[in-house]
Amino acid sequence: MSINIIIIDDNNITIRGFEAVFSRHSRYKVVASFPYVEQAVTWNRSQKANIVLINSSNCYYDSLKTIQTLRRTQPDVGIIIYNVKDNYSFFLKALDIGIFGLLSVHVTEEELIEAIQIVNVKRRIISPDIAQDMALQRLSYHNQLDLYDLLSGRELEIMLMITQGVPIKQVAERLSLSPKTVNTYRYRMFGKLNICSDVELTHIAISYGLITVKQGLSEWQNSSNQKPS
Repeated sequence: MSINIIIIDDNNITIRGFEAVFSRHSRYKVVASFPYVEQAVTWNRSQKANIVLINSSNCYYDSLKTIQTLRRTQPDVGIIIYNVKDNYSFFLKALDIGIFGLLSVHVTEEELIEAIQIVNVKRRIISPDIAQDMALQRLSYHNQLDLYDLLSGRELEIMLMITQGVPIKQVAERLSLSPKTVNTYRYRMFGKLNICSDVELTHIAISYGLITVKQGLSEWQNSSNQKPS
């Protein structure tokens, strides 16, 4: 029986590389590719894939919510995140919500095929070169505050927008709230996280994989050109 695969990646060269790999193995077939996980969820409601391969570079906070939706609505689909090299706390959370595989940047063709075979029978696999780091991170992870449990969904939503450089007034407009209410959420987050500035909030967002370092730098470049609210 063939194994149908969806690839989540915005790099066409990488996608073509996967297609070339799977073309050498008659059992495996790339049936679709998308830049965002949300598109895969929609597509797979009417189609049928066995495996979803997701580039770690395409994983953010919103991706976790989408992966949860995928696991809940399409439980037979095996999810593998590849190109994993850091942000382990983020990927530990991904494991907690039901992904089956984490593959490092050093994965070989043989290891990729083996991982797909393992995940296709609903078993988990983590690349050996990141398993030890993940285990050490897991030990400290349970002694740290879990950002996703500590903050409410609304607080995480506001945190994401603030750390992406969205002004408070625009955050309020997008969420149909008053700026005063948004600032109340903001300062409540500061208290829960024991911080006192948006700079620290951005550092936390980066460490948990909510935004990339590039996004964080862009946010401070933009904010430096804006007048304080």
